[in-house]
Amino acid sequence: MIYCIRKEKMFSKKGDAMKINKWKVFQTIQLLLFIGVSIFLFVRSVDGSGAANTTEVKWISFAIWLGFYLFVLALEYGIRFLTVIKKNRRNIYE
Repeated sequence: MIYCIRKEKMFSKKGDAMKINKWKVFQTIQLLLFIGVSIFLFVRSVDGSGAANTTEVKWISFAIWLGFYLFVLALEYGIRFLTVIKKNRRNIYE
């Protein structure tokens, strides 16, 4: 049996620790993608329609992108929260 201590919790199964690592890797990739698109939004001088990007337009584009990113994060953490609750309830009743 492999024991792994993370955040004051002990996982006795290798699969539990691997799920947490996959989650962190996915979150890191998602953050890097967000940062890359954000930099792209601020660096480009002309948008997709051919209009020049002013600072105000860049901030509006960034606000829309940030809103979308926060919405996706809220969905992810909501789903993760619900699956953890379901898993904990299943473990309590067994």
